[in-house]
Amino acid sequence: MTHDVRMDRGWAGIVASVALGAIAMYAFDPDKGRRRRALARDKAVSVLHDTRHAAGATRRDVTHRLEGLRARARRLWRQRPTTDDLQLIERVRARMGRLVTHPHAIQVGAYGGRVTLSGPILVREVAPLLASIRTVWGVDSVENQLVAHTHPESIPSLQGGVEPPSTHEHWPPALRAAALSSGVLLALYGLRQRTLTGWLLASIGAALGVRGVANRSLAAVGREYAQRKDVSPMRDRPSSNASAQTDTASDAAGADAVPRNALH
Repeated sequence: MTHDVRMDRGWAGIVASVALGAIAMYAFDPDKGRRRRALARDKAVSVLHDTRHAAGATRRDVTHRLEGLRARARRLWRQRPTTDDLQLIERVRARMGRLVTHPHAIQVGAYGGRVTLSGPILVREVAPLLASIRTVWGVDSVENQLVAHTHPESIPSLQGGVEPPSTHEHWPPALRAAALSSGVLLALYGLRQRTLTGWLLASIGAALGVRGVANRSLAAVGREYAQRKDVSPMRDRPSSNASAQTDTASDAAGADAVPRNALH
């Protein structure tokens, strides 16, 4: 057992020495070493700034969520007067802006906790909108007077618009930080096990880490990577086509030159 441990340490030392030597050769190359060190320094500064920004955004997001939970708890335990109608309308409109493509096409009314929605809307947006509005604080009931349309072509108020952000595609900073930290811990734990289950846990942890860093679904990351691989060969084609055209033109010029010499 001791012999095996010494062998593992010996190989680890050899690998570490080779890695340090390769890094030193790369960084202190006489021709390109200075440029490489400058690029590495700029990358490190950029990563540091991005990390600070992400940490600040995560801290603010966690603080706001805790304040929201605290406010909800106070509302549950304390008797509050009925929400003002204008304030309730603003709450509904704030929620509606994240759910529908054309929020300004919908009229919102409120009276005593009863919310009325009217106006044109796309069919696919009706059910999520009604389900979300019913969860707004202060809403007792929702009266649906919406006019649903399958296609927006003939409706002027449904032209254009901005697609609402997908809550499943983009995660808030707090959730991203939790996914990244838990993914790293799970990957390290899985790698230490050195078993099939450990490798599976490491893969799940790596997927969580990538999801937290990219802030997009793994399918979207895979599609972008595939598109980049498809675009890179296309960039090489114009040069090859241009060289082929140049060779063809030179051959044609040479063919034209032969008769002229023969005439002289």
